[in-house]
Amino acid sequence: MKFRGLFLIFLSLILGIGVVSLMNGRSTGPHVVTAKVVTSKATLKFGDRLSAEVLQVTEFPPEAVPQGAFSKIEDLIGDRVVLRPIVVGEPVLASKVSDIGGKATLSTMVEKGMRGFTIRVNDVTGGGGFVLPQARVDVLVTRNEPNQPKETTVLLQNVRVLAVDQQIDEGKDSPVVAKAVTLEVTAEDAQKLTLGSTSGFSLSLALRNYANPEPILAHSVSASDLFPSSAPALPAPTTGPTTPAPLLKHSVEIIRGTAATSYEVNSGEVTHKSVSTIPKRPVRASADLINSGG
Repeated sequence: MKFRGLFLIFLSLILGIGVVSLMNGRSTGPHVVTAKVVTSKATLKFGDRLSAEVLQVTEFPPEAVPQGAFSKIEDLIGDRVVLRPIVVGEPVLASKVSDIGGKATLSTMVEKGMRGFTIRVNDVTGGGGFVLPQARVDVLVTRNEPNQPKETTVLLQNVRVLAVDQQIDEGKDSPVVAKAVTLEVTAEDAQKLTLGSTSGFSLSLALRNYANPEPILAHSVSASDLFPSSAPALPAPTTGPTTPAPLLKHSVEIIRGTAATSYEVNSGEVTHKSVSTIPKRPVRASADLINSGG
């Protein structure tokens, strides 16, 4: 009996260990591979300096790691400043922070190969104050040359706004009536803007949807487009066969003495000729002289 009891106890222990191992295996599941990405623990604005207190490391799926992300906080420490706003939990990317020892200046925000160009605007041509840094705009040019028809053309499309006056921070969302707007353009587009602003043309900004960068097909608009003519359009000339004009017929009679010759002329050509004799009549002196004016 004693041996039987010990056997049951031993068997219970074996079964218990097996059940615990089985449960642990089910709860653990397959191993998931992740990647480390440095994210922000606080909202960072333009010009804020990076420190270990505002950064954290977050596990990301490898396929979800954005380009330009950092994997170590140490790589971001070293006198770096924020160039574009970063919200809580957002990955800190190289395009949104300066290099080591860099400063928060406008030149650091200009993309490689691009130029920052400033144009003069007012409360109307500047989008009513709703054009803010990082917005996207179209640039319209209005021609004001003397003795020339006034017209407006879309000069540039989907241009990024770098600054409004001296305001670079895109965190502001209240309208700002500006006198100058700095745009990010190519070197050739900067030449076009210079020519337009120095030739007496008027430059205006049209605010566009940031999520709609596709260019549109636009043509120049003049006064004739504002006030189209209401006169009915003339019928288009026909290109089919036309009916020939009717021939013109004329008759000419030439009298030589007592002989009369008749000619029929069709469109300048003689088509028929006939000759006849005029009969003689007696002459009455009184009547013939009176009728002739003698």
